[in-house]
Amino acid sequence: MNATELLQAYARGNMDFKGMTLVNLDLTGADLIGANLVQADLENTNLTFAYLSRVCFRQANLSRAQLGGANLNQADLSGAILHDADLHGASLQGADLRSANITLAALLDANLMGADLRNADLSGANLTGTCLRGANMRQENRKYITNLRGAKLHQADLRGSNLSGANLSYVDLSRANLSEAMLRDASLKGANLKGALLTNANLSDVDLSGAILDDADLTQCRFPRSDLSQAQINRVRGQGSDFTDTILKQAQLNRCDFHNSRFSRADLARASLRGSALTNAMFVQAYLGRADLTDADFTDAVLDRAEMSSAIMMGTILKGATMPDGSIHE
Repeated sequence: MNATELLQAYARGNMDFKGMTLVNLDLTGADLIGANLVQADLENTNLTFAYLSRVCFRQANLSRAQLGGANLNQADLSGAILHDADLHGASLQGADLRSANITLAALLDANLMGADLRNADLSGANLTGTCLRGANMRQENRKYITNLRGAKLHQADLRGSNLSGANLSYVDLSRANLSEAMLRDASLKGANLKGALLTNANLSDVDLSGAILDDADLTQCRFPRSDLSQAQINRVRGQGSDFTDTILKQAQLNRCDFHNSRFSRADLARASLRGSALTNAMFVQAYLGRADLTDADFTDAVLDRAEMSSAIMMGTILKGATMPDGSIHE
């Protein structure tokens, strides 16, 4: 079936094109709203600016398809192949992309607000500037995980999205908005979160080893039991953040604002907190062995039963702090 035949059939009210071969067609700007294209082969087909809302593309082949600017709101793309597809500026609000193959796809400035991306493979995809606000990428079980490894999410909007258990290893999330996002049990190993907004985000039990969080906003962010060993966390705003039971071995936390934050039982062995504001912070039973606390401000902090042996404390401010032995520093 060629493009003319397809559009004429649709105009006559025929909406069932299940399993059809529609390869290399030019359907620029076509109106196929609500059509059934289950298991159809649309490889390399041009659907730029097409109207495809509520179309059923379940298990369809859309590899290398051109979908720039297309309207795919509430479309069913579950199990579809979108490998290397061009979705630049496309709208996929509320779309079902469960278990879809979206590897190496271009989704720059696309709108995936409220989309279901559980178990989707987005590895290597370019999601620069993409809106993923409220998207669902949570881990269903240990076998079904949304894969974003190596994806580009620079300046992406992920506010309130559910990324629990997702694989975000080595992903570029620089300047992304992850405020109020759920990232529990996710992997962000080696990820670039420089300048990212993470206010009120939940990053408990997350692997952030070797991650870059310089200049990020971590206000009220939660990191309990996470691994931030060797992470770069310099110049961040982190007032009221929670690092309880967190691993921060050899992490760089220089010139940060951690006023009123919690580091109880955290492992900060050989970590650097040079020049950081730690006023009113909780370090109960924290391990600070060989940590660099040069010029750090621990005014009114609680260091009860903390281990500070061999810590570097040149210029450290401890006014009013509760020391490891329970005494109050004058």
